[in-house]
Amino acid sequence: MSPPFQPGQFVWCRFPFFEAPLSPGEKERIVYVADIRQHPARRVLTVMSLYTTTRTWDADAARPLGIIPVDAAAAARMNQKPFVIDARRIAFVPLDEAFFPRLRTPDAAIVSTAPPAFRRQVENALARLAGRADLVQQLGPDMPGRRR
Repeated sequence: MSPPFQPGQFVWCRFPFFEAPLSPGEKERIVYVADIRQHPARRVLTVMSLYTTTRTWDADAARPLGIIPVDAAAAARMNQKPFVIDARRIAFVPLDEAFFPRLRTPDAAIVSTAPPAFRRQVENALARLAGRADLVQQLGPDMPGRRR
């Protein structure tokens, strides 16, 4: 199956939670698609998705590495309300209907496409986190190094 969405897009996903890291979350939420790749051991595509939350980040508070707040104006340009990407929470999930219930209706699954400058900001945050595995929480059944 070819992916109905691409890296750099925001889509609806049942992002897994820490308490059940290999299973779809209970409800859909908007995630940022950082990458889509062929799973090395199976014939399925794996989506690398980043956690988002609409809980705002206090502008006066220190911002940890990997936290990307998006203000109201920038969020509106991406069809959303203000949100925060937490690039420290990464889910590696199969491109299937369990994690992406709107997969068969891609127009309903895609919320927006990030502008190039925003994509670079996310990519830079991920690059800075690459050497800090202690800060990153990996979730999902397709996380790197997980054996099936």
